[in-house]
Amino acid sequence: MIGGASALGIGVLLALPAALPAAAAPSPIKAVRLGHALYDVGVHARITQAQARASARAGTTVPEYTASAKVGAKSYTYSIVGKNPAIKSSNPATTVTAEIVPLIMKFSNGDTWDPTKVDSCDPGASALTRTQNSPIVKSQAWKWGGTSIGTGQVTDAYQRADFWKYAQPTGINPKFGVTLTFKTLKPVTINVPNAQAAFASIGCGNKLLGLANINWLDPFLQKTVIPSLKSQGVGTTTFPLFVLHNFGEYVGTTSQCCVLGYHNTYNTAAGAQTYGLAMYDNSRAFGSGSSDISAMSHEVAEWQNDPDTVNPTPSWGHTGQVTGCQNNLEVGDPLSGTTFTDKVGGFTYHPQELAFFSWFYHQKPSLGVHGWYSDQDTFKTFASNCT
Repeated sequence: MIGGASALGIGVLLALPAALPAAAAPSPIKAVRLGHALYDVGVHARITQAQARASARAGTTVPEYTASAKVGAKSYTYSIVGKNPAIKSSNPATTVTAEIVPLIMKFSNGDTWDPTKVDSCDPGASALTRTQNSPIVKSQAWKWGGTSIGTGQVTDAYQRADFWKYAQPTGINPKFGVTLTFKTLKPVTINVPNAQAAFASIGCGNKLLGLANINWLDPFLQKTVIPSLKSQGVGTTTFPLFVLHNFGEYVGTTSQCCVLGYHNTYNTAAGAQTYGLAMYDNSRAFGSGSSDISAMSHEVAEWQNDPDTVNPTPSWGHTGQVTGCQNNLEVGDPLSGTTFTDKVGGFTYHPQELAFFSWFYHQKPSLGVHGWYSDQDTFKTFASNCT
C-alpha cells in the first residue's frame, strides 16, 4: 500500500503491543494479543509523479509503460513495470535485473538478526536460502482455476493472469510477462541506534523479533545503503530487494507496529530509484497470514504495479489490511493475510493472493483469467466505492 499521505508502499503492517525503547538500550515489548493491521507510515517518497514518469520516458529507471483507465467520467493515469499488454508487440516480455540484498540488523547490546544464518525458527535452511529457492525467484509452471498460466515466477504468473485477455494463448500478446533476473549481493550490516530500536519476544531463533523505526531506516537506505551498492551493479534501472529475517519496523512510535515490508522510490541525479524491503517471517508472531514469503510476494507485486507509488485509483477499502479508504494501485493491500500454498523443492511457501487491475478500475468483465478479480478468485466482483 501507499502509506501516510501518499508515498510509501507498505506491505504488511500489523499491530503489536507498544514497544518503548529506553535511552540506554532497546527495551522488550510486552507480549499481548495482536491487533488489526495499520497503515499510516509517516514517511514519504522523495519523488513526484512528473519526475517518475519523466525518468520512465528517458529510460533512466526500470522499464515502465504509462496508460490510463476510465471509470465513469474520470480518467486515471498509471505506470506499471513492463510493456503495455493491451498494445500488440513483437516482443511483449520484459526482463528486469533485481538484486537480493540481505540485511544483517544489529543492536548495540549484541542482538543480531542475520538472514544468512540458520536458526531454530527453521533448522532446515536460512531465510536467505529459502528466499533464493522460493517462487519469487524460481520459475515453475502455474495453473490457476484449471487454466495453465504459463511458466515463470509467481509475480510473473500473477501479471499474466491479471491481463489474461491479452496474455492468453489467443490474445494479442501471448508472450507478455515480467521476469526478474535475480542476483544475490553481499550482506549489508546495519547498526541500529538505540533510540531507533525495539524488540518483542517470540518463541524461536534468538527469541526476539527485532524492530527499527521506519522513519530512520528508510532514509538510511536511500542516503547510505543504496548508494554504497552502486559498485555491485545496483542502480536506477535495477530493483534492489532488501531481505530481513524476523525483523520489522515500527512507524515513528512503537505503538505503531509492525511493518513487515514496503516498497518505495526516490529521485536521484541518474533517475528514479525504486526498491523494496521485506521480512522473511518464520517468527510465528503474526499467524499463518504472514508466513515465509507472503510479505515479500506482496511487495514485489506492488512494486511491479505501482513502482513509483503514485498510481491513482477510485477510492476502495474496508478489506484486507485496510480499515478505511485508499485510492491507489497497491495490489497486495486488499488481500493482506490471504495466502495460498506452493511447494518448491520440498518446502511449502505461502505467496499472498493479489487483487487484479480490473478490481481497482471497476471493469466488467474483468481482464483477468476466468474473469476473476484476484488471482485465487477470492474477489467475485470489482471494488465498491469507499466512503
